[in-house]
Amino acid sequence: MAEDSLPISLRQLQYLVAVADHASISAAATALEVSQPSVTHQLQLLEETLGVPLVVRHPRGVRLTGAGEVVVARARRLLLEVAQLKEGLDGVAEARGKVRIGIVPTASSHQFPALYRGLGSRYPGIQVELFEESSLELVDGVRHGDLEMAVVALPLRYADIRLESLWREELVVITAPDHPLGKERAVHPSRLAEVPFVSMAPGNGLQSRVLELFHEAGTQPRIVFTARSVATIAGFVAAGVGVSIVPIEGVRHYAALGVVRMVPLSPPAFRHLVLVHRPLEELSPAAGLVVRYILGESRRIHPAELST
Repeated sequence: MAEDSLPISLRQLQYLVAVADHASISAAATALEVSQPSVTHQLQLLEETLGVPLVVRHPRGVRLTGAGEVVVARARRLLLEVAQLKEGLDGVAEARGKVRIGIVPTASSHQFPALYRGLGSRYPGIQVELFEESSLELVDGVRHGDLEMAVVALPLRYADIRLESLWREELVVITAPDHPLGKERAVHPSRLAEVPFVSMAPGNGLQSRVLELFHEAGTQPRIVFTARSVATIAGFVAAGVGVSIVPIEGVRHYAALGVVRMVPLSPPAFRHLVLVHRPLEELSPAAGLVVRYILGESRRIHPAELST
């Protein structure tokens, strides 16, 4: 960018504010540790650029004009923002420490890896340790101080932890390729009570959400096998052991390969992922930065979902 495309410099604004504070060009020059002609020259350039006089000289010093008072007020805010920007960047560069993050296995295969990669690039001095467990175990880890934060699925029934919305995922029915339900356009949860069901293990947020869907439909699943990962569920469903309800992102690959069929639920259903963490005032500076980063990225990538 050419130099003349930015006619007003931060130096000019800094000099003008100093002159306003000291009511004297010579005193401002002393405070800035520059020569008096340098201050005078920069003020003249600023006045020429704006096309209005900013200061009036008199025997005892200088005073601001009406235009000068407006410019000084805005210059103070701008210089403060620039200083805060530098402080923020210094904090990023100097961030150090170890942060322990828990994540449910069903969320660790698609959405979170991109966040994790960006986190390492943004804060190279922060060492992140990841732990995969069920929602119940992860929440207990946060509550007891073993983890700083965790990505888990609703529903949760704790009142003593901070909970922040991240994103939601559509839930779908998966069946073996030759299963009759796999040919349906959509399936109501009550239909699934008629067939064997492959479920996530107890304590997992996905299992809790799926059981909610059955409860809302006035029925219960006929569970024949429980697993700890979507991959295992997909394998058992593909083998014809039963059907299941899982996040769509976790089984797109299997459906594309023809291993399973995906069928939408009727009505559409979702599970909500949240970040649980200890109060920010109890977290280390590094952990606080990680919380803000995860929330900021989630809101940037999924802005509409946070209001649902």
